[in-house]
Amino acid sequence: MKRCYIDLSYPIEPSMPVLPNYPPVEVTILDSTAYQELGGTRRLNSSRIAIGLHTGTHIDAPFHFYSDGATFESIPLEQCIGQATLVRLSRHGSFAPITPQDILAYRESIQQTGKVVFDTGWSKMWGDPAFFLDHPEITQETAELLLEWGVHLVGVDFPSVDRPPFPAHLAFLGSGAVIVENLANLKSVRTERFYLTALPLKLVGRDGSPLRAIGEEI
Repeated sequence: MKRCYIDLSYPIEPSMPVLPNYPPVEVTILDSTAYQELGGTRRLNSSRIAIGLHTGTHIDAPFHFYSDGATFESIPLEQCIGQATLVRLSRHGSFAPITPQDILAYRESIQQTGKVVFDTGWSKMWGDPAFFLDHPEITQETAELLLEWGVHLVGVDFPSVDRPPFPAHLAFLGSGAVIVENLANLKSVRTERFYLTALPLKLVGRDGSPLRAIGEEI
């Protein structure tokens, strides 16, 4: 049986949307030389990219909010790979809170997988200025309940799990969980449980990382 992989990431390019007051993605060409040794027509292309670590589809390490929190070189690979529970809340719109009531029906699955991903349909707003300003959010009560259930990875299809004073961020990251934000194309995942790969770059001592998130139906 052919395995089905689903790309859950946004493309990274200079024109992509970024957080307000966040620097745009910059690409610099370092080399585009036509080498005689390669026949004089084949070019060697080499580039440099400058990108904020919380741009596009990305992952937050505990260090994002805690100066003594874990960074990516010490986070176990299995925390970012494995079965996840998809909670589909397509009715959630602008500023909608994700409450404990929204997740109760998924308790057993979430406890078994330890990873939960929320599909609110907000990704349809990608490219709209409201995407970064009016998104849904996870309440503190929901964050605490998920942690009681043993969650160590939370993924969302919007740019931040909450807003200042960031109670959900503080709860998740303070417990050692990681947060994946700006997931895309979750509508293509047809099963409640799926296999998630959300690996950060092995950035030493850093707070966030762009990633290529991949889903596989099981």
